[in-house]
Amino acid sequence: MIQPAIVSYDRAQVIDIVRTQSPEAIRARLRAGDFDQVLDPDGHALLDELLTAWIQRAVGPLTLRDAMLIDPYRGRQVYGILCSMTVRQRVEVPADLAIHLPGAPTDLAELPPPLAGLPELAALASQAAQTGLTLAWQAQRYDFAPPPNLLELTPPPPVPYRNELVFEQPTGLRRWIAIVLAVFGVIVLIVPLLLGHIPEHPASWPLALLTLALMIGIKAGPLGYLGAFCIWLVANLPSLRQGTFPISLWPDIPLVALGLLLLWRDRRVRAMWQFVRRQFNRRHDVSGAN
Repeated sequence: MIQPAIVSYDRAQVIDIVRTQSPEAIRARLRAGDFDQVLDPDGHALLDELLTAWIQRAVGPLTLRDAMLIDPYRGRQVYGILCSMTVRQRVEVPADLAIHLPGAPTDLAELPPPLAGLPELAALASQAAQTGLTLAWQAQRYDFAPPPNLLELTPPPPVPYRNELVFEQPTGLRRWIAIVLAVFGVIVLIVPLLLGHIPEHPASWPLALLTLALMIGIKAGPLGYLGAFCIWLVANLPSLRQGTFPISLWPDIPLVALGLLLLWRDRRVRAMWQFVRRQFNRRHDVSGAN
């Protein structure tokens, strides 16, 4: 139990969370400590329990708004806890004046006349109006009036579809051709070394076979093959073969730039790099969580 009070809270922020976030997302933020500064231990434990109950009922992927429609009882509790985290100011109401307030907690458009004359409440109402906050009559710590327009709080429209290719790992004959070329390229590079012979141009055939295997494996387009050829050509120019450093500006640097540009313009090569980046980020997140 708490002393009945009038509070100002950020209702717009809570509504945005209800419209856009799921129980799973809120629980993940809760357990990551995002709300530790604004939520007491009892509220933390209660919110975790309520969200877990929703997730176990397979409503996790839905938005909070949908979960509140499915389970109004838990919905009111979750909404009240979220509102309590956005409370900016709180002014307790004397017991002799609390009789002028509604019986149930509710949002207040304006203070009742008997309370409007109190300096503390008048200052609270004035500041709330200036900052866009909402006044609420709070009788319990996590008891706030639920939004009356819950059905209208539809989720935001989906992100427009982007016509981007999704990388698909090679299968069938294409996969076997890529494997054979890659293995043959490794053999061409390693076998002479095992026989005690250092190839005069190790970047020639081995690099060509390995690059060709990659291009075939990802089913690259003409731009990808041209870009890969430019990169292969740089590695086989006389300046690199003779070991002259720094690399001459012409034609090495322009060929590298052209090769990278052509590779990036190939949609399938770009899809492969995005796939590799997502896999790396996923493994990094998992290792960081452990």
